[in-house]
Amino acid sequence: MRQASVFVLITLFILLHGTARAQTLEGFLADPAFSPASIGICITDVNTGETLVAHNERQAMIPASTAKVITTATALRLLGPDYRATTSVGYTGRIDESGQLHGNLVIHGGGDPTLGSDFGSRPPRHFTDQIVAALTTHHIRAIEGSIVIDESLFDGPAVSPKWMLEDIIWDYGTGCHALSYRDNRVQIELRYSDHRYNVTRVTPANYYTIDTQLVPGEKEDVTVTQTGNHFTVTGTIPRKRNRYQLDLSIERPDSLFARELTERLQQAGITVGPSPITTAPGDETLLLDYPSDSLAYIVRSLNVRSDNLYAESLLRHIALTSAPRGSASKGIETIRRYWQPLGADSLELFLYDGSGLARNNKVSARYLAQVLAATARDPQVGKTFVQSLPLAGREGSVATFMRNSSLPGELRLKSGSMSDVHAYAGYYTTPAGNRYAIALMFNNYTCNRSQLKQKIAAWLTTALSKKK
Repeated sequence: MRQASVFVLITLFILLHGTARAQTLEGFLADPAFSPASIGICITDVNTGETLVAHNERQAMIPASTAKVITTATALRLLGPDYRATTSVGYTGRIDESGQLHGNLVIHGGGDPTLGSDFGSRPPRHFTDQIVAALTTHHIRAIEGSIVIDESLFDGPAVSPKWMLEDIIWDYGTGCHALSYRDNRVQIELRYSDHRYNVTRVTPANYYTIDTQLVPGEKEDVTVTQTGNHFTVTGTIPRKRNRYQLDLSIERPDSLFARELTERLQQAGITVGPSPITTAPGDETLLLDYPSDSLAYIVRSLNVRSDNLYAESLLRHIALTSAPRGSASKGIETIRRYWQPLGADSLELFLYDGSGLARNNKVSARYLAQVLAATARDPQVGKTFVQSLPLAGREGSVATFMRNSSLPGELRLKSGSMSDVHAYAGYYTTPAGNRYAIALMFNNYTCNRSQLKQKIAAWLTTALSKKK
């Protein structure tokens, strides 16, 4: 009996000691699932800048969508929370007494990612309705020319050359244009019947044609090709799914916009000619300046939903602070140059986009933590930026992460994930009001993602519970 009691006590000691060790940084990192992994950790005190927890903090790793923290923080600091992109509408030529415009309607793309967006503060048709109202005010009833779209504000490729081909067919890999519209995507709803999946709805309607050759299979394996306005979809969908939705990128959002605007004008009784007409150079009259949602709104929406198009648009607006035309390469150069004198070492940053979609992106946990800490301290944008990050356990991609945690205070995190990559970047604010910047990066771990999240949550709860 005594031997049995001793055995129980020894076993209990081993279990408790093992659990306690696992909750320390050393024990956490000793997990067998992390044997081949690259892990970067940096937790700093926002007020003092002191690094409190660190591991491989200077090693550059794949950040996935936590790269958006760098893009959004830089945009807010350079442009301000009230900044708005402006899409201008004008006309060339003259208006005769009958209300016919002997010229063209000209749309100057302002790099507004919220134009017609499902995630903007205004209805998707608001912009086209405003154009109709402006034309009506000027008594224009017919346009002899056509709709001309100017996209010269942005320069360089719309899609990063570092993005994978299998990503750019989907809405999260859509290109960034000076005139983006309706999130640069088409949504296709499918339903299984007659031994195949048939299209039941396409949004936007009446513009794209869809040829589906999808059949039930053991796993999801879908291939999409686009030729102009026509999509061909082939492959398999898991057998148990009777309904399926495809969110695909579109190559020419300007063409979609011109088509929808033409239809809206026709509904209002305003006719549009088939092709542009030549007018005198510089002969243009302003009809309307259409502002985007505020940068504060865009950053909040972007970080909660992890919107790649919004992030890529902001990268090009960052470029516009130092160049007449916005390109991804100039935006990246501006970011590197901006943060270097503020203590973020550019040798720890390898950036190829603003969204984190490229696997070539590399950044250190220390760099992320320094950007986070400096931005939280900024009296102009600190509060806006901190509150733009989703609340752990409640919002966005971290809605289920640490949902039932006993951790007091407020935890806001931007997550990032792709194959063999998982990361978090954000803040923990204690009940006493002390704030800490957090950057956690995991590359090439061997457990599944759900198990990884549980391991991180357990360690993070222990590490942060000690903060006052």
